[in-house]
Amino acid sequence: MSQTEGILTDREIVGFYCQPEAAQRYAGYFQENARHRRKDQREKRCIARGLAGVPCGALVLDLPCGAGRMYPLLKQLGFFVVSADVSPYMVQAARSCAEATGQMSDRDLFCVADVVNTGFKDKQFDAVLCNRLFHHLADPNIRRQGLRELSRICSGPIVVFFFSTVATDVVRFFVEKHIFRKEFKDRIPISPFTFLKDIRTAGLSVVKWLPSRSLISKQWYVVLRPLEA
Repeated sequence: MSQTEGILTDREIVGFYCQPEAAQRYAGYFQENARHRRKDQREKRCIARGLAGVPCGALVLDLPCGAGRMYPLLKQLGFFVVSADVSPYMVQAARSCAEATGQMSDRDLFCVADVVNTGFKDKQFDAVLCNRLFHHLADPNIRRQGLRELSRICSGPIVVFFFSTVATDVVRFFVEKHIFRKEFKDRIPISPFTFLKDIRTAGLSVVKWLPSRSLISKQWYVVLRPLEA
């Protein structure tokens, strides 16, 4: 599998996120305006809650790391961080972000990796953050492959972001899809019950659901653990 293939079935989506322009855009996207900054803070609060209990000094995988937005948070929580993404441009942007913080250690690593075939060792990580990926995965088989791989490489909590249908801000999506017949290939909300089926099929159990804004926002997190953990 090449560095630009695998995690997404739609070639245009894969191509976009693997371009240098995408990395440049995402480097400052969540600081562009007050609305984006509020969204950034809500996501960080959910992630901190999801990783609560992971001890200081733990090795945490951030996949996909994007442009490194969560690196300062993970360092603030006391973790060593492996930042990985399918896009080498995102990985480079994440490294630049980390260098700018002055918090890098010798155990912080940056690498290209695909969520369905990471190349990491079994139970290599104490925790995993998988932020802003699964809403791109319309195919349940790909979602389950990704979840199985995250389960294989992690011995502790796995914090996963997805778009939930249990929110008022998905009304526009359903209007465009069912009334205006718009075809969506990306950023598709799914019900927690559907995602729960994927989770269980992948051999994982739910610790807790973490909506960023209950009943309002489609941006949800779920904390998972391998069944044997």
